[in-house]
Amino acid sequence: MTDRKKPSIPFYNMHGHTTFSIFDGMGYPEEHVDFAFQNGLEGMAFTEHGNMNSFAYAFSKSKKMKEEGKDFKIVYGIEAYLHPDIPSWKLEKEKHKEDAKLAKQVDEDVGLVVEDESETKKGSYNTLNQRSHLVLNAINQEGLNNLFKLVSTSYRGDNFYRYPRIDYSLLNQCNGGIIASSACIGGILGNDYWRNRDLGDGAVLGAMEKTVQKMMEIFGDRFYGELQWANYKEQHIINQHIIQLSKQYGFKLVSTCDAHFPSPEKWKDREIYKMLGWMGK
Repeated sequence: MTDRKKPSIPFYNMHGHTTFSIFDGMGYPEEHVDFAFQNGLEGMAFTEHGNMNSFAYAFSKSKKMKEEGKDFKIVYGIEAYLHPDIPSWKLEKEKHKEDAKLAKQVDEDVGLVVEDESETKKGSYNTLNQRSHLVLNAINQEGLNNLFKLVSTSYRGDNFYRYPRIDYSLLNQCNGGIIASSACIGGILGNDYWRNRDLGDGAVLGAMEKTVQKMMEIFGDRFYGELQWANYKEQHIINQHIIQLSKQYGFKLVSTCDAHFPSPEKWKDREIYKMLGWMGK
């Protein structure tokens, strides 16, 4: 193994996916950690879509690295699917069911949860499928316990509709020991942009302000605006809005990779893998 690189800026990646983000991420946690450590990262988080199935693998790897004397911090988290209010969604669903023409749209599709980037990163889904990404990372044992509660609850009853979902009410109950960040362009602030961009910057910022106020009400200074650097024009527009709101409301910013594969040469494999997941669509 080559010597470990030493970047000039310390960096923890607080947003990453492995093979446990079905048809979206590639590689086991051990592969991601080895590449990150060798390239000088100080630590990384595993934030699978709606689950914590990589936890045992990441924990085992963390334990092994400590035994080997390697200083590397592994953080445990999720990228949750957030709906503002599940009870109000249920009422909307019942209205749709009353219309025979829309009845087929509300049949539950229980099975593997497969992330659809074309929906969540372009705001193109219908009302019943409404959801926004939210990254949640545990900072202590209380936070880890709350993440387990959030994941378990998200798969039960009305919380599960095509995707395991949480809402603001549940976050109010289970936020201790957790830091939250605004995720990708399909995240809580990104979707405010998609839904209001045709109305202009004022409408976008107005919607984002309401979301920021709600998140700070729940998490206080444990809420972070997440900046990403994907090659989308909209990504950088959203970044500028988040930076502006950070100055206005005083919340801190975090830069993440939103990693989906363990090493750069795997990007083509990941593109094919995503296509396989949505061949029927």
